[in-house]
Amino acid sequence: MRLHLRTFYALSVSAVIAAMFLTGCSGGGEVPEAPADSMPSSASSSTEAPATSESAPSAPSSESTSSEPQESEQTDGIKWMYSKNEDGTITLKGYDKTAEKVPSGELRIPEKYDGYVVSAIGYQCLYKNNDIESLVIPNCVQSIGDQAFYQCTNLTSVVLPEGLKKIGTIAFKGTNLDEVTLPKSLASVGSSAFEENASLSKVSIKGKTEFAGATFRNCKNLGSVTFENSIRSLPSEMFRNCEKLQNIVFPSEVKTLGNYIFYGCRLLENIILPDSVTDIGSYAFACCTSLRSVVIPKGVTEVKDWTFQECKNLSDVTIPESVKILGKGAFDSCSALVTIKLPKSMSSIREVAFWHCTALVKIALPENISEISSQTFQFCNSLRDIYIPSSVKKINSCAFDKCTSLSNVYFGGSEETWNNILISDGRPSYDTYNGNKYLTNSFIKRYWNQTATVIGY
Repeated sequence: MRLHLRTFYALSVSAVIAAMFLTGCSGGGEVPEAPADSMPSSASSSTEAPATSESAPSAPSSESTSSEPQESEQTDGIKWMYSKNEDGTITLKGYDKTAEKVPSGELRIPEKYDGYVVSAIGYQCLYKNNDIESLVIPNCVQSIGDQAFYQCTNLTSVVLPEGLKKIGTIAFKGTNLDEVTLPKSLASVGSSAFEENASLSKVSIKGKTEFAGATFRNCKNLGSVTFENSIRSLPSEMFRNCEKLQNIVFPSEVKTLGNYIFYGCRLLENIILPDSVTDIGSYAFACCTSLRSVVIPKGVTEVKDWTFQECKNLSDVTIPESVKILGKGAFDSCSALVTIKLPKSMSSIREVAFWHCTALVKIALPENISEISSQTFQFCNSLRDIYIPSSVKKINSCAFDKCTSLSNVYFGGSEETWNNILISDGRPSYDTYNGNKYLTNSFIKRYWNQTATVIGY
């Protein structure tokens, strides 16, 4: 038995020596790797070992698949935080501010991250990031959340993609975008989404987007707005205090203009409202101090409270027969308004409607008016001629207070009817600085059974 083992050992050693000799003569130059426990120490010191599995990419194991996202698809070195959506996409929620790379300069939102499609930019994702200057958003993003880019004060440009459906509340408020083009796919924009963009000069709206209020409020340099599609409603304060707004092309089919929509647009001179408009909100054009003319569309039934307040250069107004009500302070302090023709169908003129219209010289009240409201013509110190229809039964207090030039009253009824008009609470309807006097006092000339044509209406 011992002999057999020795013979086997001798044969084994001979075989190994022969193999080494043949390999060395073949010219390959490579020494086959031996098991670690049998490799001679001299071989390990003179020959570099192959790379280990830890330093080389490893193939996916067929035995197990990880459900966790992989780092291999991270873009630009930014470590994004995200949440998974039910449809298998993700919403970017923010980023690791301690990482070596953070968003700055030109930021390109990734189409994919950790193997997932990015479909949304979430709430406060880049809130008050002052390092990003431009933003490119891929077509796969459908939603931009509330305050996503709020007060990113150095952000000057953004590419909003077709495919985007929603922009949240104050998403871009306080940025410095130069221009904004809202894509055709955009369905809704939250309130104050682009408010206080000090550099914004031009806006183009391509789709039938639904807007919440104050979208572009206080964008002081916004000069031009174009709607390229039909939108039925423009919300309250949408362009409030856009002081340089001069040109606006309204969407076709628009019906509603919200409260304060153009309040304080001081350079807006002329405005052409589409015939489709049926509702103009309170204060809609208040403090548009350069506005010179306006034609109210035929479908409007009410000029609401303070609609044209302090339009100091407004001199040409066309009001259609459809308007029944002239709201409180509707033309308050329109100091360039010399004359205005009120429709025959109008049945109500509310308080201070023409308060402080200091250039108003003459006016004819419509035949359906039953009373003259308080302070309607107060401080109209150029008002000389007025036609009052026989339908008027009551003149409220201070209706003609400080109308120091009033000289001629043309009444549509008889003197007897005139004498039955109630002066509210016995208070003066016509006052002067020289003492209180009534509209019915003898120094004012009164003409009975007249028509509005007597003063050119």
